[in-house]
Amino acid sequence: MRQNMAANQTIRTAETRDRIIIKTSVIGIVTNVLLAAFKAVVGIVSNSIAVTLDEILGVRADKETTDRIRETLVREPEVRGAYDLVLHNYGPDKNLASVHVELPDTMTVKEVDKLTRRAEARVYKETGVILTAVGVYSYNTGDTEAARIENDVRARVLAHDWTLQLHGFYLDMENKEMQFDVVMSFDIKPREGVKILCEEIEKAYPGYKIHIAPDVDVAD
Repeated sequence: MRQNMAANQTIRTAETRDRIIIKTSVIGIVTNVLLAAFKAVVGIVSNSIAVTLDEILGVRADKETTDRIRETLVREPEVRGAYDLVLHNYGPDKNLASVHVELPDTMTVKEVDKLTRRAEARVYKETGVILTAVGVYSYNTGDTEAARIENDVRARVLAHDWTLQLHGFYLDMENKEMQFDVVMSFDIKPREGVKILCEEIEKAYPGYKIHIAPDVDVAD
């Protein structure tokens, strides 16, 4: 009798233990599934937020789009170049951009206004991008000495491996001032690069005030 009771108790204990093990395993599996699903959702949301913020803040656009915008702008006879192009995306078919164009110093405000409005319309028609701001760099015209100095300065600046581009050059010979933008690589700090270039140009052109704006090219 006692042996039968002990055997039954052992069986019940084993069954209870098995049920606990099965229950614990099921809970563990469900927990792992829920945790994996939670991580996946968080990852998707985080990536979506990161992509959205990047697009709104302004990111490097695809080269095809930036090339088309630049090509469209320089088709205007007065535009010598297009620089500092930045694109912002605010959702499907909502692409905004800002850019600088280089124009002759002989153009009037009225002429510049007509040109920029015409360029904005053409860029939107051909690319779907809305130009919200068009800045202007003027360049010297009709002055061979200014052209000679610009070519010389350009050669000196681009002789450095860490300089990628010079644009927006303008020379005021009467007040002895020259200004231009320089796109630099990440191999040098902008402040250090400006210091080196200023010292070199000032040495070559004593008495001139040199204004150099370090620039970054986020479009290419």
